[in-house]
Amino acid sequence: MKRTIKWQLLLSFISLSFILLGGVSWITLNLMESHFADYVKERQESELKEYTSELEALYREDDTWEEDSQAIQSLGRNALQHAVILKIYDEDGQLLWSPSPSEEKEAKDKIQNHLLYMEQMMENVESDYVQSRMPLYNGSKEVGLVEIQFGGPFAYTEHEAFFISNMRNILIMVTLISLLISLIFAVLVAKKLSAPIVVINDFTTEIAKGRYSSLPLEESGIREIDDLRDSVNELSLQLQRQQEIRNRLSSDIAHEIRTPLTTLKGNIEAMIDGVWEVSEERLYRCYEEVNRITRLIGEIDRINEIESQESQLQKSTFDLKELSQQIVDNFQALLIERQIHCSISGNSVLVSADRDKMHQVITNLLFNAIKFTPSGGKIDIHVSQSRATVSFRIGDNGQGIPPDEVSQIFERFYMAEPSRNSQLGGQGIGLSIVKSIIHAHHGTISVDSVYGKGTTFTITLPKNK
Repeated sequence: MKRTIKWQLLLSFISLSFILLGGVSWITLNLMESHFADYVKERQESELKEYTSELEALYREDDTWEEDSQAIQSLGRNALQHAVILKIYDEDGQLLWSPSPSEEKEAKDKIQNHLLYMEQMMENVESDYVQSRMPLYNGSKEVGLVEIQFGGPFAYTEHEAFFISNMRNILIMVTLISLLISLIFAVLVAKKLSAPIVVINDFTTEIAKGRYSSLPLEESGIREIDDLRDSVNELSLQLQRQQEIRNRLSSDIAHEIRTPLTTLKGNIEAMIDGVWEVSEERLYRCYEEVNRITRLIGEIDRINEIESQESQLQKSTFDLKELSQQIVDNFQALLIERQIHCSISGNSVLVSADRDKMHQVITNLLFNAIKFTPSGGKIDIHVSQSRATVSFRIGDNGQGIPPDEVSQIFERFYMAEPSRNSQLGGQGIGLSIVKSIIHAHHGTISVDSVYGKGTTFTITLPKNK
């Protein structure tokens, strides 16, 4: 069964927290118990060493055991109070002191009871009854032997057992609280991460159904999610614009074809009905209307051909500035008629491209510049090159493009100020063809326009190596 991103994040975070916190807690607990056990063992060994040190000190006072029987007895009985049984022998192995059988039994019972109690408290710590024999020295001379019986090797005191037990419980409690906090944090993080993604998912579902709008989503503070939101928003706006263009396209094509067809139909019907006499002039008018329809369909076919890359580029090397000058010369009559000054600057630049298609690109751009530049205006063309690219720039001081329409001018059949374009004979295909040709050459085209001041188009082509 597929999980939602919220549950996936939640389970992943909880699993990671459990592994990390559980692992750290387990390691900490084991290290603590191990170090504490070492401490207890060292303490016990130190206490036992004190007994041998005291016995050796007693011998050194008189260099004999005969005068120390009372002190030895006192030391032995004091050890019994601490659940330690001492049996002391001289250098000849003769017993100097040992507890009475009843005292020894009582001490052993005390040791055994203490060990059982500690095992219940410590659970995983095992100790047993231990017997050790340690020689006694006076300098380098062995002067006796002490036999020590005790509970070991980890005979915790009750206070130490309570301490280690409390530490274990506190550590477990801290781990559980940390896991609970991690769970709450995981829920919040999973909700914060998944909520905008769920909204984006719902929004893309709406887009798939053809309902376009702006995505009502606040910034999450996460770069990737915010970038995704912006991209989906842009996609929605692009699809919405495409839909508007398609709707207008249907209307424009219907209008462009209906007008000549209506005229053509009316003329033919009039000639069939005998209302008009069949003449060369009327037949020529019908022919012109057919040509209008043919040109429109030809433009659509040509842009489809370029965009589908069915048209192969016929590349050759030519001077881009020279081609620009040639096209400007072809427009001289129109430039003079509209009193527009057109200048070309830059150096001669050789480029490897399809000359006919680049001719079409420059012709379209120049014709658009002339259309939207008022009488007395100017058009500047500049050709340049860098190490890796060739640039062609054409700018005018005409009316410019409204800011909200700049991003749409390369869409097919899009026309800024459609009424004026219709008067000037535009069909909204020229710039779309220009963009397709430039992309076929692996180049880029950009536009920089200030409404009311003018527009500049810049084409960049890769330089032939």
